[in-house]
Amino acid sequence: MTRRLVGAALVVACALATGFAARGAAAKPAAESTEAFRQKGAPDAKVTIVEFSDFECPACRAAEPSLRQVLSVYGSDIRFLFKNFPLERVHPYARRGAQAAECAGKQGKFWPYHDMLYDRQDEWTNPKVDSFLDQYAKEAGLDVAAFDACRADPATNQPIDADKKEGEDRWVTGTPTFFVNGKRFVGGRQLQERGSRLIAKVLGK
Repeated sequence: MTRRLVGAALVVACALATGFAARGAAAKPAAESTEAFRQKGAPDAKVTIVEFSDFECPACRAAEPSLRQVLSVYGSDIRFLFKNFPLERVHPYARRGAQAAECAGKQGKFWPYHDMLYDRQDEWTNPKVDSFLDQYAKEAGLDVAAFDACRADPATNQPIDADKKEGEDRWVTGTPTFFVNGKRFVGGRQLQERGSRLIAKVLGK
């Protein structure tokens, strides 16, 4: 009986310790930075929105109108950062999309390419993915040979992997996940309804 009581006490203690550790990890301030081409807005804006997203994720595509509306309404008052969080177990082409967007960014066309990937998500997420990604590169006015060389370069995965690791450290478990001045909102609906209220409060609008 004594051993059982001691064992139970240890289980409870471990659970409490894990809970406190998780709270501490979640509360740990993050350095809100990423490649310059994946940022919009002024560095000193009062509101910073960080999105962890997956280009193949239907929920991420569905959240785009809400996100675009928020950015349109508040404009220069918001600094926006996009971060990659490809869920490769369920989205086999997500990393390809992330690589392509990174390489478009290196030629100054991240945002147009980002929009094409979401707007045409049903088109490119199939075994013919590479031909579609090249087609979008041509439409965006990219140097396609340099674009393809970039996609083939293993170094292109480094910032993607860094984003994924950061998301995991911040307890991101699904996409899209947004952080508005550090406060978490999951999905476009939460961003539009609750996130917008927080933004308006911070900006006094």
